[in-house]
Amino acid sequence: MTEAYTTGFRRTLLATGGGLVLAAALAASASAQTDTDRRLDRLDKEMREIRAIVFQGRDTGQPVVVKPEGPDPAVEALQGKIDQQDQAVRTLSGQVEVLMHDLEEAKHQNASAHDAETELRGEVKALQDQLSRSQAPPQPAPEQPQQSAPQADQSAPGSGGAVPSEAGAFKSAKAQLTGGDYAGAADALNAYLQQYGSSAHAREAYYLLGESYYVRSLYGDATTAYARALKDWPKTSWAPDATVKLSRALSQTNRSDQACSALGEFDRRYAGTALKAVRARAAATATAAKCAG
Repeated sequence: MTEAYTTGFRRTLLATGGGLVLAAALAASASAQTDTDRRLDRLDKEMREIRAIVFQGRDTGQPVVVKPEGPDPAVEALQGKIDQQDQAVRTLSGQVEVLMHDLEEAKHQNASAHDAETELRGEVKALQDQLSRSQAPPQPAPEQPQQSAPQADQSAPGSGGAVPSEAGAFKSAKAQLTGGDYAGAADALNAYLQQYGSSAHAREAYYLLGESYYVRSLYGDATTAYARALKDWPKTSWAPDATVKLSRALSQTNRSDQACSALGEFDRRYAGTALKAVRARAAATATAAKCAG
């Protein structure tokens, strides 16, 4: 009985082991078949690609070049050059835009400066014309009939009828101004200009006349006198001071724009040679008149 049991157990074991071996063999066969199928599919795809390449080469007449997988080095190099050129174009475009902006700004500044200078010249010319029209130039005094008295009596020492020379009349009027007789100086200077309005001292006489009005706060009369003294902008020692005084007189009569125009002429014509005190008065006048710049 024991032998029969042993024999049966062996048969059962062999049967079970055979089944396992058979199952393992079947599984290995199925796996191998799957790998084989994949390999065949890949080979079939590669064959179709090779066939397409060959046919393309045959149709175009161009040699077939088999390239490795991945980006083409030539294409990459070309793309790199294109990228560099794009960057250079962007840089140059930015530089051109900056230069164009600077050019437009320079044109605008030059045009503004030219317009400002033209406007300033026009304002000063208009001011001078207006002042010339506001008061007629002094006319020479009418000639007096000759006295019947002998000439020797008129020139006798101590005679009150002696007429001073042009230089003597100018010196006398100037002495009255420096002596503080401003009203008397104004009368004397007006009389001088009536008789010697075309003399070499006429411009300075107008300047002194302006001073005689200015110190008494007669700014309207002072403006007229200073403007006549400065006609054609003379290059004299008193011209810088007269220009600043003209500006201050204009400012006192509520003509700030014309006052600033006069200061502009001062800066352009006289600032380089004017005394420090005159330049200081010009700066103070510009501040008071609220002149731009």
